[in-house]
Amino acid sequence: VNKTLCDTASVLIPRKGSLNNLMYVRNPFWSVDTMFYTLFKNKNVVKYLFYSLNRLNLLEMNVGSAVPSMTTKVLNNLDLIFPDEKILCAFDEKVEQIYLKKEADELQSQTLTQIRDTLLPQLITGKLSVPEALLRIAEVESKQESS
Repeated sequence: VNKTLCDTASVLIPRKGSLNNLMYVRNPFWSVDTMFYTLFKNKNVVKYLFYSLNRLNLLEMNVGSAVPSMTTKVLNNLDLIFPDEKILCAFDEKVEQIYLKKEADELQSQTLTQIRDTLLPQLITGKLSVPEALLRIAEVESKQESS
């Protein structure tokens, strides 16, 4: 596949199987036939819907016999309360800050893991001294800050 199904934020809702396994996606994605994906007229609704649906027990809404199943009829009949636009915007902004911090933390964790995996074997074998390792760490941090 060389084209994504959707390139906007979405909530993925299980159609078969683990019905409580909701997903919030921020990046372009492809879906599978066992998931519903959502398209929104108002982008400020996405995160709110994700957290609202997560409070529900979708497994209790199962309409399948052998395999847990969800239908659009069940989803369309959900009675959800949405706040006004001002509150939705405020909620979206606060949650977005949390997601951005989480992404930055994950990137930093990956960088630190790479540094550890690269430098530790060299330190253990004596191919690299502690001052040299500290210089390399500083170089990596400098590159990361500039990008």
